[in-house]
Amino acid sequence: MIKNYFLKHKNINVVEFLMEDEKYNLLGVNSIFNTERLPFNILYRDNMPHFIVQLNTWISTRGLSGSRKDLNEIKRLFNTDEKNELIIKSFGLNVTDHYWICETDNEKKWEDVNCFDNIFDEILLKSNMDFSIDKNVRNPSPNFCVDGSIVKRWIVNENKERVLLKGSMYGIMQEPFNEIIASDIMREFGINHVEYNLKRNNDFIPYSECNTMSDKDNEYINANWVLGLEDYGLKDTYTHFIDICTRNGIKDVKNRIDEMIAIDFIIGNDDRHKGNFGIIRNSNSLEWMNIAPIFDNGNSLFYDRTDYDIDNFGIDSIGKSFGDSNRLQLNLINYPEWYKNSCKNNIIEIVDLHISKNERINQKRKDKIINITEKRIEIFENMINNKTFNH
Repeated sequence: MIKNYFLKHKNINVVEFLMEDEKYNLLGVNSIFNTERLPFNILYRDNMPHFIVQLNTWISTRGLSGSRKDLNEIKRLFNTDEKNELIIKSFGLNVTDHYWICETDNEKKWEDVNCFDNIFDEILLKSNMDFSIDKNVRNPSPNFCVDGSIVKRWIVNENKERVLLKGSMYGIMQEPFNEIIASDIMREFGINHVEYNLKRNNDFIPYSECNTMSDKDNEYINANWVLGLEDYGLKDTYTHFIDICTRNGIKDVKNRIDEMIAIDFIIGNDDRHKGNFGIIRNSNSLEWMNIAPIFDNGNSLFYDRTDYDIDNFGIDSIGKSFGDSNRLQLNLINYPEWYKNSCKNNIIEIVDLHISKNERINQKRKDKIINITEKRIEIFENMINNKTFNH
């Protein structure tokens, strides 16, 4: 059966499209009502076939990642072979932005369904809190439109806060501890970031917990969307991102991005792809507010490497934001006025403290991680002392 749907931004109709409800493939677009409110990575340039492909990709990638660890179990629990079915039945809602999808004859409003005002997946702290999706997930829920490969779950806690619970991909379960390490380091320097806490379920399995950085009036827009708003011309990605944000009214863009690059180098974050940083936008006025706080730092400190890999991988780590190497990306940044050499020992103490809490990491591995972290800090401090940063 073919049905008509709206893509909405809050209560504003943005696009009307056709979709069949067997494989949930988009078949065509009836109308584009508001090009200004299209998701940033969907641009209409009088090329309807290309626009349809873009919209279909946006819908399908809005759902659970095909690489998600528990995807097959989720499909089994909710009796579907198509993850797009889960997107449509949950109205395509998340707690990141304010887009949603509904049939054209649906009379619900944003106020009736959004996940900022309405309760979903409420778990009492007295129960065995779990970070994986189970049958207690209610519709509409943001948990069918959350990205990434790692097992995670949004809940509403006892304070009615929207909280993300996030587990691990690997047996060593290092990612939750890394989130807390990065959070503590950034607090040390006064860097704007999402605050993470370490939790354990009744089986003593560690996971991280953080609040959403969005609310019912302000939404997160990732860097992929920002960069796709204009052609690059001859500019590199770093300059292009800073220029777009500055022209749209965000202040101090370069300093905020430079902080992120520096922290990613120190902790060896190899997953700062362009979905993992961006801006905060007011969804009513469409005003660009600020650079989003730094978040999602778990894939760092050799979280997925064997002890042998650590010995052979070296000081550098994979860069994904503005280059292939976190070390080389340091050449982009300004002199870090926020960093004090006296803080080196504080950083090492933070790394040592939290890695020591992970009973799956032995002393030998911990020493290797701390040793390389020290060397990274020394490289960073040498650049400061030798004044090789831009001014």
